[in-house]
Amino acid sequence: MTPMKGRYAMISEPKQGHNRIPSDGKRTVRPSGDFNHINTRATARNELHQFLDHALVELRRAEHINTHRQFQWHADELPHHTFIYIHRFTGTQILDGEPSRVVRKAACLYPPGTRLELVSDADYDAELYILEFDLFRVTERTEAKRIYERELHSPVAGWIQGPFYGIQRIAAQLTELAHPDSETASRGIKAQLLLTELLYLLWPEKHASPTEEPEQDDPESWLKSTLQYIQQHYMHEIKLDTLAELAGMHPSYYSQLFKSRMHKNPIEYITHLRMNRAKEMLLTSDLRIRDVAREVGYRDEFYFSRRFRNYAGYAPTAYAKQVHRNIVSLSYPYTDHLMTLGITPCAAQIQGHLPHLPRSLTMPFHAYEPWEQGRQAFLDVNPDLILTKDNATAKAMEHIGDVAPIITIPWNQTDMFGHLEQIASIVDRTQAAKEWLDKHERKAERARKKIKERAGGLTVAVGTLTAKGPRLYSHRNFGHVFYRTLQLHAPQRIQAELKGKAPGTGFNWMPFTPGEWDGLEADVLVLATDNLHNQAALLQKLKHDPLWNSHPAVRSGRVHLVDWNTWVVYAPYSINIQLEEALSMLTNKPVLL
Repeated sequence: MTPMKGRYAMISEPKQGHNRIPSDGKRTVRPSGDFNHINTRATARNELHQFLDHALVELRRAEHINTHRQFQWHADELPHHTFIYIHRFTGTQILDGEPSRVVRKAACLYPPGTRLELVSDADYDAELYILEFDLFRVTERTEAKRIYERELHSPVAGWIQGPFYGIQRIAAQLTELAHPDSETASRGIKAQLLLTELLYLLWPEKHASPTEEPEQDDPESWLKSTLQYIQQHYMHEIKLDTLAELAGMHPSYYSQLFKSRMHKNPIEYITHLRMNRAKEMLLTSDLRIRDVAREVGYRDEFYFSRRFRNYAGYAPTAYAKQVHRNIVSLSYPYTDHLMTLGITPCAAQIQGHLPHLPRSLTMPFHAYEPWEQGRQAFLDVNPDLILTKDNATAKAMEHIGDVAPIITIPWNQTDMFGHLEQIASIVDRTQAAKEWLDKHERKAERARKKIKERAGGLTVAVGTLTAKGPRLYSHRNFGHVFYRTLQLHAPQRIQAELKGKAPGTGFNWMPFTPGEWDGLEADVLVLATDNLHNQAALLQKLKHDPLWNSHPAVRSGRVHLVDWNTWVVYAPYSINIQLEEALSMLTNKPVLL
């Protein structure tokens, strides 16, 4: 394959509709709700949060490369911050003249000016995403304007440790935005939001190698560094002496101290981690036993099978046929799914309404939030299976990867019905899922008929008012009941964004500014509010605010405020509750403000 030298060795001209960067590296931006919205996630929780607090992020280029031929790429000097997510690759990276091997998945962030070359081995496929972006730090901030200067430094640099599911999702979305056919008015804002989310995902803990010294100011740094090393290298031979050297301890003392913290010695921990990764592959792939064994570090499939039987109680060939009932859910939508299928998790993250409550776990709601739940809570319930969204996979692996197999159901690759189908397949409840879908469709059909009789055809705008700023939703999450279940019309701009996309995927929400209603007009406006808003006071504000009062639904009194906590759960049991509330609000007479 011919090396692609010139494509990345120069700054490409922005396409029509992009903001151009002046030669002095400065940009002046008029304040608007968009920038407030982008920066609300920055909470100064760590250095990265501080770095992004008043920063602007701009996508310059995004490309997805998927080739079955030998791949070679290099840049003499990267013109922008460059993130490369390697989904499938075996070969060599040469960074500023220093070569290193890359095998399978990897991710790395490079600052401008870096010399970089990637060369895949012959006869290996290569699939990777290349994202180029600029960072701007605010240097002047007034009521009238903000001035940003280009920032060449970033606190995030070097190799990244997961969560690869979340990274791949964002990289794919940014690649889609960069496609010439995706030109929309909100394209730049979407890219900024996705890039900001990506940078939060990329903030790594310090990566350790056997030659690095543990941090002296953290008494548990020896444990963090060795656990991280194990999780990155469990598929290879790991010696106790190597871990002890990394921790700066005598092997015997290290083993005793490790066991006191993790309730198993290092060798047991590594074995359990390998077996759980094998269980995940047996449940979610069609790999042969020989291939599974090699993936988790066993060259002899017969030896692996004996070890697996001793650990799990049955042979690898029989594992996928077992019924797993002792399940932990790290995601509140998936907790809802399990209960819909007739399974009460032994412990779970809980949000919204549920028929009955399992043991509650204190889990982060977003990938960038800290893990608060203690390890002992998982050991106490002794799960057969741990179910999670992709945004929590990396932290789950770090904290409880040895406790049970961790099955990730990607959140954005499919809709609620796809989630239900995948979970039902894993827990052997396919028939229960079908029965729920049939019952739900009958209920939805009755509701659609009733609305048509009493209210006729309606256009509904569905949004949220939270600290993250005003948003309007599409066929997913808050809009699911109105647009997919009840088959009501969305505002014109929402429909335009959905064109050509699969139902429930591809486009979730868009920010909006009150008063700018062109293409967002609707007969009914439904707003989900959190506990920061007093609903009665908010209704009065909408009535007297000329920006809000210019919307047709506000003028006609067709505004409905719903509870964010009830409507945030995108899962079957909660959807049925939302359907009943939507039916009630749409078939009653409007109340004038």
